[in-house]
Amino acid sequence: MRYTLPETLGEDIVQFGVLAKEYRQKKTEADRFKAFRVPMGVYEQRQDEAYMSRVRTTGGVITPQQFLDVIEIAKGHKSDLLHITTRQEIQIQNLELENVQSVMQRLRETGLATKGGGGNTIRNILVSEYSGISDSEQFDTTPYAMALTTKLIAEPDSYLMPRKMKMAFSSDDKHIDYAAINDAGFVAKVKNGERGFSVYAGGGNGAKPTVGWKLFDFIPATELYIVTGALKKFFSEHGNRKNRSIARLRFVFYRFGEEETIRRIKEYYEEAKKTEPVFVLEQTENERPSVCYTTTALTVDEEKYDLWKKRYVNAQRQEGYSTILVPVLLGNISLTDEKKLNGLKELLTFINRFGNHTIRFTTDQNIRLRNIPNEALPELFNIISRFIVDFTAPTLINSLTSCTGADTCRLGIGLSKNLSDAIRRKLLQGNLDLDKLQSIRIQISGCPNSCGQQLWGDIGFSGKALRNDKVYPGYQVYLAAHRDIEPRLAETTGNLSSRDIPDFVYGLLEDYLKAEAQYDSFTSYLESDGKEFALQFIEKYKTIPSFADDKNYYFDWGAETVFSVTGRGKAECSAGLFDLLDIDNNIIKDRRETLKTETDTERRNSLLYDVIFSSARMLLVTRGADPKTTADVFNLFIKEFIEFGFVEDKFRDIIILARDDKEYSFDTRQSEIYALADKVIELYQSLDDSLQFKPVALSGKEIKEIKETPVDTKTETERKFKDLRGVACPMNFVQTKIQLAAMRSGEELEIWLDDGQPINNVPGSVRNEGHEVLEQSPLGDYWMVIVKKK
Repeated sequence: MRYTLPETLGEDIVQFGVLAKEYRQKKTEADRFKAFRVPMGVYEQRQDEAYMSRVRTTGGVITPQQFLDVIEIAKGHKSDLLHITTRQEIQIQNLELENVQSVMQRLRETGLATKGGGGNTIRNILVSEYSGISDSEQFDTTPYAMALTTKLIAEPDSYLMPRKMKMAFSSDDKHIDYAAINDAGFVAKVKNGERGFSVYAGGGNGAKPTVGWKLFDFIPATELYIVTGALKKFFSEHGNRKNRSIARLRFVFYRFGEEETIRRIKEYYEEAKKTEPVFVLEQTENERPSVCYTTTALTVDEEKYDLWKKRYVNAQRQEGYSTILVPVLLGNISLTDEKKLNGLKELLTFINRFGNHTIRFTTDQNIRLRNIPNEALPELFNIISRFIVDFTAPTLINSLTSCTGADTCRLGIGLSKNLSDAIRRKLLQGNLDLDKLQSIRIQISGCPNSCGQQLWGDIGFSGKALRNDKVYPGYQVYLAAHRDIEPRLAETTGNLSSRDIPDFVYGLLEDYLKAEAQYDSFTSYLESDGKEFALQFIEKYKTIPSFADDKNYYFDWGAETVFSVTGRGKAECSAGLFDLLDIDNNIIKDRRETLKTETDTERRNSLLYDVIFSSARMLLVTRGADPKTTADVFNLFIKEFIEFGFVEDKFRDIIILARDDKEYSFDTRQSEIYALADKVIELYQSLDDSLQFKPVALSGKEIKEIKETPVDTKTETERKFKDLRGVACPMNFVQTKIQLAAMRSGEELEIWLDDGQPINNVPGSVRNEGHEVLEQSPLGDYWMVIVKKK
């Protein structure tokens, strides 16, 4: 019931430390460092040089001891805040860069990792918080998500996706929930006594959002790896790597159309059956170990205890056990509030006696306890009451969901957490019967991105800048998502100023309670009278007072300065290969622009050298080349581009000159240098979605010469060779893939790989590409692998 850490994680953490040190010493560009750190789950926050590490917790599963370890690791490395996310992870926030490597190492020791927490990778897999304890589920999907996580995070190509790939499991086939709005969704289903899944693909909440398309009504559980491998490979080969705004899997559906996309994916599925292993569920440990809990004589506030049980405690399907919701306001756990922190640690120590399977982080940023013996509830109640102020408040109050917003996120527009607090205060000050509203979900994002899952709430908001004669904070309003058998995203209803939203929420809920008897659910109300109420409210408040009449409208909730978007930064979550390429592409453009007016000879030579160096370095990553020195850059360019025929041999001389004599008078060869840069940029622009260069068109004469050239059968069958010893994952797989791309169908490639993670991963990844592994044999302390190209 835990994922297994990839064997390469230790090497990755060391490499992170090397790059972080070089970045601090200004030996590595910020974007080049970002391209490595973001896939390792490390983000720069809104404040420059403040970092967040996102810890992978599949399905929100974490043991009490791991949670205690995370607290100590964070405090020991000067973090002041932990944050539970809407993807059931936990973030360690406000870290100094020099402490991040040590955080990673300590997390590894406790069985946790940040790798894959960001970038174009396989992200944290969601699982229903009730999976394994609900009486309405088909079966517990947690062990399937864990096994899938273990497999995917060990595969090198999982960190080379066109864009991030999100997955979710639902255990209840009547409540599809997040499985409908992820790139891959698996809904538990039993057919003729066999466990399996309905499979959805292409769902997502960001730009041009949609629920997923049903790919399969049923696949047996044994084919879980097969379907996932097919989807991953299809996305890798058809996702748009150049334009991040149209790079998610759903855009492939938009490009090809539903019918054609599903047909193509099923072709990959049939191919994957030949290479992917059959899924076999391993025996899992007992979730509810026998525990001798002795009830002690406790004094409890009976009235509060009964109210707490009514609102926060539910019986599990396992007789004698309960699940308890522990509210964590906005998912934030302060590490500086000693009273609350000590209370949380007391809670974790207490439940540790009931085994490892007692905690799940939830998608609404709370903590759900499970497998707690009913006899322990009074003692648990007393512990919770000592550190959570509003522990008996209506659950709606403690389940408002918000991303971090402009408080710490570089993309944030609105202070979404402060808006959530304002809504909370409004509801607590009113006289609504909030217990009748406990199932309602209010979701808030501080920008049009969907970290707050605004399109998946009953009421949703996404931050935006609105304007009359002055810019002011506002939100797009969404209503009535369907999360059950026929999933549907919430509908856009209009815009409201941030200042008016608490009144809007209160008025909408008040109107519903007046008409509650007429509707079977809040959703059905929102689709009729509720929508009309919302539209009338938005129309009434669409014009706000001027700044002179009421300046409060121009300050966001909790802000001390007038609203502005000038502090908004660049997105980090999609850092990938094309970000690396753009570093040198932009350097070339910048230096050429500067050269138009630069007259100093020494300065011109330096600028022209930069053009040569960036031209040589720019595309090396697409060939799997990893230069360690400046000379390596030039030597590898000659080897991988000039000798391979991508760049004409006439440029060899200028490359060698730059390698051997940086002080050479390059100003005399400016036109040649520009021609080299133009050729490299032309190659860059010809890259397809799978990072392959488009073939060069041949003239009629060249085609005729090729056809008339006798075939040397010995040469045709001669085995290609690549020594990949000392090359770490995933670069060893990238280099293998590049070698195969240059070969003809049926040709053979011999590669040498180190023992351990390389031999465990590369052959499987090669098979996933459809090639045939003919031989895999040990040669002393390394391995020989022979591959036949498909």
